[in-house]
Amino acid sequence: MKHRITLVFLAFFGTLLLFSLSTAAKAQVAENSPLFKTVMELDRQLLDEGFNQCKLDRFEKLAAPDLEFFHDKGGRQNRAQFLKASRENICGNPNSRPVRTLLPGSTQVFALENNGVLYGAIQQGVHRFHTQGQDPAKTGYTDAKFSHVWILNKGQWQLKTALSFDHQFVKPGKAIAKAAPKAQTLFGLTLASYRLQLDYAGVE
Repeated sequence: MKHRITLVFLAFFGTLLLFSLSTAAKAQVAENSPLFKTVMELDRQLLDEGFNQCKLDRFEKLAAPDLEFFHDKGGRQNRAQFLKASRENICGNPNSRPVRTLLPGSTQVFALENNGVLYGAIQQGVHRFHTQGQDPAKTGYTDAKFSHVWILNKGQWQLKTALSFDHQFVKPGKAIAKAAPKAQTLFGLTLASYRLQLDYAGVE
């Protein structure tokens, strides 16, 4: 009886899991869609130009007035604090600036709509950081997940909320992954964290 209940539970959970994955797959916009391309261009302006090249006017343009930035190591910042940290910390020392790389294949984009009208987008992905002028294979690097909420404000895309979390330092000598798999989620939990095993040995 116990094994039967377990099998019923696993069958139910499996059905729920497949439904969730199917729904998530439909919710994501295609990589060749206009919205995906728009978000990737915003990412390029904000981080390739603003962060990596220290073109701080990109931050000024793209950061919403009520921007909130959450970092699992550096705390919470509003727009003014974010811009100040960008000037003084990220771009303050040109000889030891961090460099950010978006890992290919990691980006997911989800449309935000109100009664069928697009008003924003959620961008999720994995990015990598290393120090400018250093070989990450020799000095190590840090990988982290991120989520950005982009909002359309009078036709202008602006970053309203940014999260950078799960920073993991990779020591020198380890193979450098050039791409990251897209994370599938169920109710906000990473499916990779689930480990369901059923041992049929000894079941009569």
